[in-house]
Amino acid sequence: MSSLKRNLFLSVFGAAMSASVAFAADLPAPPVIEYEPETLVELGSSWYLRGDLGYAVYSTPETSWQDPVNGHRPFIKDEIDNGWVIGAGVGYYFNQHLRADVTVDYRHDFKYKGAVVCGGVCSYESNDFSAWTLMLNGYYDFGTWNSITPYVGAGIGLAYLTAKDYKPGSPADQPFQDGSKTNFAWNLMAGAAIDLEEGWKIDTNYRFMSLGDAETASTYGNGVSSVNPVKYKDLYAHEFRVGLRYDLD
Repeated sequence: MSSLKRNLFLSVFGAAMSASVAFAADLPAPPVIEYEPETLVELGSSWYLRGDLGYAVYSTPETSWQDPVNGHRPFIKDEIDNGWVIGAGVGYYFNQHLRADVTVDYRHDFKYKGAVVCGGVCSYESNDFSAWTLMLNGYYDFGTWNSITPYVGAGIGLAYLTAKDYKPGSPADQPFQDGSKTNFAWNLMAGAAIDLEEGWKIDTNYRFMSLGDAETASTYGNGVSSVNPVKYKDLYAHEFRVGLRYDLD
């Protein structure tokens, strides 16, 4: 390459490089991409656990038996014992006033006694009841004063009632067999929670509970086959309960 051509090439190359640098300097700076760490969900936030122990005062149900020989037989002079309730559940705070929980309760055996009517009193008979309930409850907390939060609530769910250990008045009669029945159940509540330390609360409340109807299975009486069970209509309970709640914060 001659000196003239080499000098011309170097001049053109130098001019092109200068123009490229100037053009690059005029370009906007590349965007800066920032990565934000993922926000972890606090699983324990707004949830709570509960456990309860209570004493139930039961109302006497309307009891009768459709005797295939003597017709309708109501029970009179009847009474029903009180019993214990134990339960547990899990709940959620929607805000400072509204919350809800799902609870499972077991009502220990409680005894019913009554007299069968057939013209006069034919016999005194008895049986035991037990009950499970599964309830969805909603509450309104009024606010907290001096660590005490009063509230009202209501719930709906299912009651599984068992009538068992039937004892007829006459040794000649066969006892009715155990029978179980699932009912729609509901309740109304009022109570107060007392704040303790580190998320613990004492919960005291009154609950009116509708358990629905119960009935035995069929049996034989005096040699006569009966497909008609003893029926217990409208079983209610007044429950006085105390328990512990723990906030999963």
